[in-house]
Amino acid sequence: MRIGLSSICLAISCILVLPLMADKVTGRSFVFWSGAAEAASCVTAQCHATMGKAKYVHSPVAKGDCSACHSATGQSHPGAGSMQLTAEEPALCLRCHKNPADGLAYPHSAVEEGCTGCHSPHQGGQPRFVLQPGGKLCLTCHEDVVRGKYTHGPVRAENCKICHGIHGGQNRSMLTLPGKDLCLACHTGIRDIMEKAVSQHDPVVNGLCWDCHTPHASEYRPFLKDYYPEKFYTPFDENNFALCFSCHDPNAFHYERTSEATQFRNRDANLHYFHVNRTEKGRVCKNCHGVHGADQEHLLMSRVPGFGQWDIPLTWASEGERATCYVGCHRPKTYDRTIKIKNK
Repeated sequence: MRIGLSSICLAISCILVLPLMADKVTGRSFVFWSGAAEAASCVTAQCHATMGKAKYVHSPVAKGDCSACHSATGQSHPGAGSMQLTAEEPALCLRCHKNPADGLAYPHSAVEEGCTGCHSPHQGGQPRFVLQPGGKLCLTCHEDVVRGKYTHGPVRAENCKICHGIHGGQNRSMLTLPGKDLCLACHTGIRDIMEKAVSQHDPVVNGLCWDCHTPHASEYRPFLKDYYPEKFYTPFDENNFALCFSCHDPNAFHYERTSEATQFRNRDANLHYFHVNRTEKGRVCKNCHGVHGADQEHLLMSRVPGFGQWDIPLTWASEGERATCYVGCHRPKTYDRTIKIKNK
């Protein structure tokens, strides 16, 4: 039996058309569904129609070179397990991209875990295919940093990179500058106090601003780790000095008489107790001491701010075990740690 040319053409057209019709019904890619060995580009297929359409497109996607990162497993596609990455993260990305954490003492854990935690592997609406702009990306993992009544300016502005390296850094916590250098780069007023200070508070000297302050957010101003009274006077209670007592011994303020709890005493009369341990108008530490540094020994300030518009003058002079306080609050008073001095 002879078969006409028209019949052969009809048969061939049916073979070609049927899979295309099925593709429209199932929504599956014709290229993979039909088992074709090669395709012009996966991004033009019906399954991946949105690929290459974003503002920023990864080069392999833009060129339709899906095999740079993906390979078939031999199982029917589409379907779970039908495709696989040609290498695991982050090794896959590092075949083309230089490791951004190379040589850094403190690499970001996200780099070691895999780049796609922060970057879309195909495309995105942000430069470098980041999943969220600026600090919003950081907050997807570090949401705890904004927990607090008061938020540090860089955190509020979602500008994490002003303090931290993105992929890592040479300083602990990926800080862009070590210790206090980072804080004092912005807080120049405190830096000026420190440069002129005769005595400095140990945490600042040691570059540990976060011993007293939280770097991101806090329930207490100015981003303190624990409570400290804002007022000039306060009733004495350990809780009112929780911040200071996290380092300093509260016994210096509990005993009216002592020979060892404090050096600020007139023989055994505890002068810290006398000034601070009061139910009304108890003095707070900053009434005499600079919290960062001061122009006299023992963090004593020569001018004490906070009492209305008057900066109270304070001069402290010492010789051996004896010292005299010349202050605007009262007449000059002298004390001695070995012999009790009577003052009028």
